[in-house]
Formats: sequence, C-alpha cells, structure tokens
Amino acid sequence: MKKLFRFLLSICIFQFAILRGHAQVICIMCFDQNDSISTGVNNLIMNGGFENTNCIASTGVIGSATSFCPNSTGYSCDLTNWTCSGGGTSTYSCIYDLVTNKSMIEEGMNAVYMGNYYCNPCSNTSGDTSCLITDGCTVSGPPVGFPNNPDPAFGGSVGVSIEQTVNGLIPLTTYVLEFWAGGEQYMTDLGLFAVDVGFGDTMLRVRDTPVGTGIGIRYLVLFRATSTSHTIKFTNWGHICSNCTELVLDDVRLYTLAELNPSIPPCPNSTPVALFTGPNHICPGTCTSFTNLSTSSLNFLWSFPGANPSVSTDVNPTNICYNSPGTYPVTLIATGVTTSDTLTLNNYVTVYPYPAPQGISQNGDTLFANTGAVSYQWYHNGILIPGATDYFYVADVSGDFNVVATDANGCEVEAAIFDVDLSVAESGSVSMKIDLYPNPVNHQLSLICKQQLTEITVYDLLGENVFHINGLNLNTLDCSSLSPGIYWIEAKSSGQVFRNKFVKSATASGQ
Repeated sequence: MKKLFRFLLSICIFQFAILRGHAQVICIMCFDQNDSISTGVNNLIMNGGFENTNCIASTGVIGSATSFCPNSTGYSCDLTNWTCSGGGTSTYSCIYDLVTNKSMIEEGMNAVYMGNYYCNPCSNTSGDTSCLITDGCTVSGPPVGFPNNPDPAFGGSVGVSIEQTVNGLIPLTTYVLEFWAGGEQYMTDLGLFAVDVGFGDTMLRVRDTPVGTGIGIRYLVLFRATSTSHTIKFTNWGHICSNCTELVLDDVRLYTLAELNPSIPPCPNSTPVALFTGPNHICPGTCTSFTNLSTSSLNFLWSFPGANPSVSTDVNPTNICYNSPGTYPVTLIATGVTTSDTLTLNNYVTVYPYPAPQGISQNGDTLFANTGAVSYQWYHNGILIPGATDYFYVADVSGDFNVVATDANGCEVEAAIFDVDLSVAESGSVSMKIDLYPNPVNHQLSLICKQQLTEITVYDLLGENVFHINGLNLNTLDCSSLSPGIYWIEAKSSGQVFRNKFVKSATASGQ
C-alpha cells in the first residue's frame, strides 16, 4: 500500500510536550504524517502491526462486532502477543482492515479499532469537553474519575485497553515508543485516548483518517526504563462527543534512542541534564568505559584528566585508560538545542596503587614467587597449571614458567623465569614431602621423616613466614599458638627440603 508522507521538520506539523508529572517520561512528540519516523529499527514490540491474529475484521457495530476483548459478548478471537482488559459486555473493539473501509490502514492489512461507544471526559454532562486543555501533543484537565463511560457495559471509568509487556530492557536506558494513531472516517472532531509506558496514563488526541486521504498522527514517547520489563498500554473510553472519533491504532514500535531518526532532536527545547556512570575503581595501566545517562541532549564533551585519551565526544566513551595511581575527576558537558548542562564528579575515578613487584627464584625443582599477594597462578610455557595457586611451585618438567600474583585490590603483576632445566638441579635440593600427624592438629604436630630435621619454617597461605626454628633431630612442632587455618611446613635436612600442608584446627580435638 502506498504510504502518505510529509518530510520531517519541514512540511510536517511537529509538536512536543515535556511531561513533568511523569518523572521517567522525558517527552512526547507528535507529527502529522502517516509514514514511520525511524526506519530499520529493532522493534521490541511483538505483532505491532496486528497482522498476527485469528480475528475476522469487523465494522465495529455494537452487538455484532467480532471482538478480541474477553469481557465482551462478541469475544471470539485474540491478538497475538497483546492482552485486552477492561471494557464490558457491549464493548466492540475489533480489527479494521482494508475491506471494512472505515479508516486508513497505515501499515500492512490490519489496524486495531478501540470501539467503546460514548463517554464523558469532563463531567456527567454528555458531550462536555470544556475541561480538556491541549498542551503540545498531550491533553490534561479531566478530573479524578474521568473520562468515564456512564454505561457499565462499556467499562465505566476503566475504559477498554490493550497492552503488551516487553522484557529484556536495560534500566536507565532511554527508549522510544512510536505508533500511528488514526480514527473513524467522517467523525471529524478530535477524539481522546491514553498511553501508558509504566508511569501512568498520558492523554493524547486523535483525528479521523478517511480511507485514501487521511493523515494520522505519529507519536514518539521517549522514556527512561526503570526495570527490565515495561508494560505498554493503550486505553480508550469511547467517543467524547457525538462527532468525536475513537482510536484506530497501528504500527506500534519500541526501540532505543540511538535508533531514532537523527533528523529528530530528542525532546527539542527541553532542558538537558548531564548524567553518567561507569566502573571507577581500576588498576593502574587498565582502561574503563562510561555509560551516558543524560537526557534531552544532542552533543557531548567529556573530559578525563590524567587519562588517555583525555577528551571524547562519543556518546558512551570506551577504552579510557589510566596509567598512574591516584584519584581523578570526570566532566561531562551535555548540550541540547539551545542550552547545556555540565556535571563534574571530583575524585570519581580511583586508580589503585601499583601491586608489589614480583620475581621468581629457584631452589632445585622448586620455584618461589615473592610472598605477600592474595593469590597466585602459575603457568608453564604460557599454559595455566591447574591447582598451582601457592606462592611456590614444585616443577616436574623443564621449560619456561611465569606466575601472576593478585593483590587485595584485584590488581595483577606478573613475573617469569625462562629455561628452567631440572636435569641440572642438585639432587640434594630436590623437594620431597614429609608425613604429618595428626592433621588437622590442635597442639602437637609430629613430623615423620627418615632423616634428621635441622630446620623448620612454617608459612601461611599468603606465603608469610609464621615462625622458624633450628635445632637437632626436630620431630615435633608446637602449633598451639597458631590461628586456625591452613599452613605450609618446610623442613630441611642435610641440603634436602621437605614440604607438606597441614590444618590448624579451630577446636580442641586432636593433639
């Protein structure tokens, strides 16, 4: 079907409204045109053109409409992915198509007609529209309890609604709800309906769209998601006057602000607000990225003192790298159509101190890293060694070894040793194990070894020397002063080194 089109911002009539009563709705824009505003978007609404349905199109006559609303006696079909709520036994919301000849069909073959008879928007006086105040694209003024359909067979003050819950949204991200609104032909006075993206109803206008010549209204609702799921809901209460049209809805789409037609300034003339977030505690020599949460803004200028790069005009800057420890400010200037907003967060980025330097020493077949790190991981010829997570590693093959040590801030430092050759290691310094009993131990630990032990050193899991003793024929160890935990024991005898692990018990069981 050929679509009617008016060039954006030139021939088309364009309006907008900033909604101060809905904190997360940024603004609503409306265009007198049929054609879509943005093309090639990833539409998060399912079945937004209402083509997927088992409903037979109807002209929307009370008592004979084939309705998709369960509360209606005419209910006999469904709109896939959409739910109809409210209304009453006489509600005649139905599908319009090209054959019914009741309205323009903007996209595809079908549109939804929200038929619901007559309602009162301002008072119990039929046809009273005196309270309605149009401000740009939106309408305000109906008192509490209105609009109201005086006939409960049409849903009363609830009206009739269709809705769809969209999942997978990213909180704090700005989304655009775009849809086409038309009305029954020859009902030439403006109608009234509401849209809700999760923050309450916003009243909007709709006009008649005669077949072949009608020009509907394209609405853009810009809002910031507050959760991963939002319900998109459209409500109609009925004709607000004897010649006022009701809503014909088509081509409902939801997409991110980044996909909005670049010819459309987001919320023109609204006040920009600069806001951002990002990982801000990092290790020296690493990079971070920033997420822009600004609203009503067209251009951005970032300043990152102490970083490389130090400035950016990207919407969401990435690979901002800091080499030196310290604290650094970040500044964002968000510019709208006529004004700008500046946000400076002092000391926002913390770059941790350099981790303690690392090195590897060799004693026979055993490799030692510098102690004091929180964790260690050893590699052989560039390949991770499973389970090799102590400050030392007993090698069983020759080759190149490296260790990655991580400090309390999560910062890593690496050391390497090359061409380790076990074939030339002194046989007298080969690391061997020693038997320990009991294990776990509470007081006295027995060291079972055929050789006479002359030197004993105990290390905690951080590699810190807990205590060291020298003597002759050392075969017991008093562990009563140790805190509960896991320890390494290193015993020496005539140039030989014996190592094993033991557990200091937290209870009085054992010796």
